[in-house]
Amino acid sequence: MHLSSQPSSNESTALGNLRRRWGMVALLYAGVWWLGYQLLQWTWYDNLAERWRYFSATMALVLLTILWRGLPHNRRTDASRLWPTLGHANWLSLVRGILLFLLAGFIFLPRPTIALTWLPALLYTADRITDLFDGYLARVTSRESKLGAILDIELDGLGLLVAVILGVQYGLLPSWYLLLAVSRQLFVAGMTVRRRAGLPNRELPPSDNRRVIAGFQTGFLSVMLWPILTPSLTHLAAYLFAIPLIFSFGRDWLVVSHFVDPASSSYARVRRGLKLIFEQWLPLIARCGVVVYTALLLWQFVVDDRYWQLVQTSWSIPDGMAIRVLLLVVWGVAALLVGFGVGARLGALVVMTLAILHVGLVGLIWQENGWLFVATVIVAHLGSGWASLWQPEERWLHTQYGKQAD
Repeated sequence: MHLSSQPSSNESTALGNLRRRWGMVALLYAGVWWLGYQLLQWTWYDNLAERWRYFSATMALVLLTILWRGLPHNRRTDASRLWPTLGHANWLSLVRGILLFLLAGFIFLPRPTIALTWLPALLYTADRITDLFDGYLARVTSRESKLGAILDIELDGLGLLVAVILGVQYGLLPSWYLLLAVSRQLFVAGMTVRRRAGLPNRELPPSDNRRVIAGFQTGFLSVMLWPILTPSLTHLAAYLFAIPLIFSFGRDWLVVSHFVDPASSSYARVRRGLKLIFEQWLPLIARCGVVVYTALLLWQFVVDDRYWQLVQTSWSIPDGMAIRVLLLVVWGVAALLVGFGVGARLGALVVMTLAILHVGLVGLIWQENGWLFVATVIVAHLGSGWASLWQPEERWLHTQYGKQAD
């Protein structure tokens, strides 16, 4: 009798320890929330700081509720023992929660100016950077848990929703982008409706591309909030980044709802054809576009001194021949690397700064900077495609670092 009750006793003790740690998290969140409110009162208008505290407190309570309900899942599998401590990775995820509720406070408020202009962008960018490490930390410490997966999914979804709401609110995203922000929730709801109607849901096959597409999506949203970008550019980018996400969810829904069988030969044939177009030929064409349009823009900077004057005025970049030569060389070399398919994704991101700079100086002009921006987004998102010499970033994107070998 004593032996049979021992597992239940251990479980209760572990759950009690976790609930005490939940209390520590609640105190930490309350302290950071209060400090954030005090700082905003000092640097912002009092009435805006008052409104900020309600939205941020609401998000903090939502996150604490998610953590409380997830405590019984602080284990590797349903059959394994309950860990009595949260672990380093989950604590790092809870730091993401702090960044998220601080960011959520800016919903339905005017875009901050002067000292706080960069704050929303920095908060979401810090969230995305932190997200790169919590899963890695869980893997290297052998503390991958169901609770960690719950926190990761919920934080990703809520962070995406808050960032999109702010983007629409600031005029940086079209309003229809809100549908993409809740696309995962709509997908799950659709599966629930099918299940209640007695229809089967097919298991999705594993795919590295889902993670890459989601990563680029959230990366775009963090950059989108940066004050240096104009609405004309962010709206264009919104369409470019929405297409892969819509395609990914659409394909997965066709699989889940049994319209498409991923094991069939016809699906494999269509998939090979699409991959040939979008992962080989389209990136190759985009690489050629990067080289051509970069050369045209750099020539403008060489022959027309007015561009450098605009750069000085608009971007506060120091004047001087050394600065000019350095920027031209960096952009030129990056374009050549993209053209040869050598670390092309990274090179495309570097050249993208030239397109962004040029749009900021003269506006969106398709024959000058518009197509260059589109080409760099295609290469950064889809890779370098055919006739590439070296693609080290592909291994970085598709490797889960810290994962123990089977």
